[in-house]
Amino acid sequence: MKKISIIVPVYQAEKYILKCIESIVNQTYNNLEIILIDDGSTDHSGEICDRCGESDKRIVVVHNKNKGVSAARNCGLGIATGDYITFVDSDDFLEPQMYSEMMQVAEKYSCDVVMCDCIKEFKGKSEKYTHAIREGFYDKEQLKQEYYSQLLITPNIEYPATISNCLCLIKKEIGKKIRYVEGVKYSEDLLFGAQMMYMANSFFYMKGQYFYHYNCWNNNSTTHTFHKDKWNNYKKLYGEICRCFTNCEEYKFDRQLNLLLLFLVYNAVGDILETQMIDRKDKRKIIKDILSDDIVYKMFQEIRISRLKISKKLKIQTYLYKYKRGVGMLIIWHQRKNENISNYSSL
Repeated sequence: MKKISIIVPVYQAEKYILKCIESIVNQTYNNLEIILIDDGSTDHSGEICDRCGESDKRIVVVHNKNKGVSAARNCGLGIATGDYITFVDSDDFLEPQMYSEMMQVAEKYSCDVVMCDCIKEFKGKSEKYTHAIREGFYDKEQLKQEYYSQLLITPNIEYPATISNCLCLIKKEIGKKIRYVEGVKYSEDLLFGAQMMYMANSFFYMKGQYFYHYNCWNNNSTTHTFHKDKWNNYKKLYGEICRCFTNCEEYKFDRQLNLLLLFLVYNAVGDILETQMIDRKDKRKIIKDILSDDIVYKMFQEIRISRLKISKKLKIQTYLYKYKRGVGMLIIWHQRKNENISNYSSL
């Protein structure tokens, strides 16, 4: 029976980590190496990990200084000994049959990468989430023809399917060769997933198999929250992606690189528009600085906004970004929208 190494970065997760660990320990697939990387937690997360490690010999616990999720995952990759590698976030949990089902597929088709679907857990409701790619097996040629066109970003400017590395079971020969960009705290999965799929010679998508439960209501999540360093983090990530995917021999990714940068601009500016942590004047300055960045200017010169596969409303907003007009109007509109939501919620 082949071994799966499961890497779990843990930081300030005392409310969730026990449920997460129990969902891994109780998998119907037994040959597991469960690597818990305590990333300098100051709550009781590390103690919980230690107790679990004492009760199950498959659990390896590492306590590090706080360096972020990318460094924690890299630490896990460095010590993983499994035939396959995967990841679980400390506030998420799994269906008990997840790895049994995925390993059956991996061994049947000799796959480099197997991916399932997830259920997004919100307060009071759950939503099944799937991707707009076909189910089933892909060989290398099918990956080039069907998947490479959305390896970095989809044509409608959304994250690619492998943005969640936690849904993927990865052969060690691929997983051990890749590392996360340390210091990047937002969308850190993007480059890892793209490199993984570019290196893979075979892939199987278990579409409609919802094995992973993704926590969308953790207030500590950084995904859609304003942080003053977010744009610089995005630029660092984008620079690494350009380094890896410019002038590739097997596929030309130039257009996707531009669309990816546009997507990062949408995210960064959108967070600034939505936040109530800074005033209107500061919002305007920060947004203008982003839109005036040299790489953003170059991107807007190279894309044809009219041909983008996005809504008419978003196209108008994109034109405003390109010509750096109407920023004040957008700030006021978002502020009024947030005020209306706040007033409605208080009724």
